[in-house]
Amino acid sequence: MYDIIKCENIEKDIEWLEFLRNQYNIFFDPVFLKYNDEFNKNFKWHHLKIRDNKTNKIVAIIPGNEKIIDEKRTYFSCDGVSFAGFLWKNRLDASNYIKVIPEFKEYLINEGFEKCIIKGMPFLYKNTPDEENEYSFFQAGFNISSYAITNIINLDEFDFKNISGSKKRSINKSKQFIKINSEVELNSADEFIAFYNVLKVDRNLKNVVPTHSREELEYLTQKLKKRIILFSAEVDGVIAGICILFCITNSVVLNFYLAQVEEYNKTGIPEYILYESINWAKKNGFKYYDIGTSSVNNKLSEGLFQFKKTFLANGFLRKNFELNL
Repeated sequence: MYDIIKCENIEKDIEWLEFLRNQYNIFFDPVFLKYNDEFNKNFKWHHLKIRDNKTNKIVAIIPGNEKIIDEKRTYFSCDGVSFAGFLWKNRLDASNYIKVIPEFKEYLINEGFEKCIIKGMPFLYKNTPDEENEYSFFQAGFNISSYAITNIINLDEFDFKNISGSKKRSINKSKQFIKINSEVELNSADEFIAFYNVLKVDRNLKNVVPTHSREELEYLTQKLKKRIILFSAEVDGVIAGICILFCITNSVVLNFYLAQVEEYNKTGIPEYILYESINWAKKNGFKYYDIGTSSVNNKLSEGLFQFKKTFLANGFLRKNFELNL
């Protein structure tokens, strides 16, 4: 049997923090989640711990919030992050998961929820890459409500000589006049504005807006300096491109933003800064590098997908799991 426990304040919850210390994931970090409150997102949080009655140990944590979806009170895991769901204790497996999920469902029903949606992470993000967690969802009646494809590099197998010939030529040419700065520190508001403006203008040209505002991103980089890594590409001392990595776990890096100044769009900046950030991740002991999604509304962006494939990044699924209670 398992107890499902609502956490009122995960910032001060010793069990939550201790659990996270042993298997870190940035999207479960109270410091990361707090930015949503700092910028008045008005989420109604409903974070949960799962405790094994026999051992009195926490076996999983779940960040979540309440919202109305399709006129139903929904437990959603989770707004404000790319993915969430269950973060399981190391060494647990499907035999444990399939016992926990029914208890979780019963808890949600007793709390008056009518639907549950979980934003699943690619299985490579787990310490033991497998799909046993997804199996337990299907056993419990969940369906996949939406999905996207993301491109992930196995850094143990990544080598410059193996990427496409055109990309190698572009990178070698870029080295002659582009300077890549890694682990950039922005020490003033003006520096951050100049850095962020590259991202903002790039996204505006694509008719989208960045996921994070300048103020939000500045807040996160200040609070999580060792987990959010900034790169810049300079041409003649001017910022011409940027890259922002989120170190999601101790094994996985997510390329959250990659952008360039339009006037430099034929200089090979995306290829070069991407390559250097991949090298940074490999040198710093990470195992996987996620370049990010290559699909929108379940439709593949072929050009973007092929660009990432030239860097040896294979496609893996991000899935949203849904259950009507």
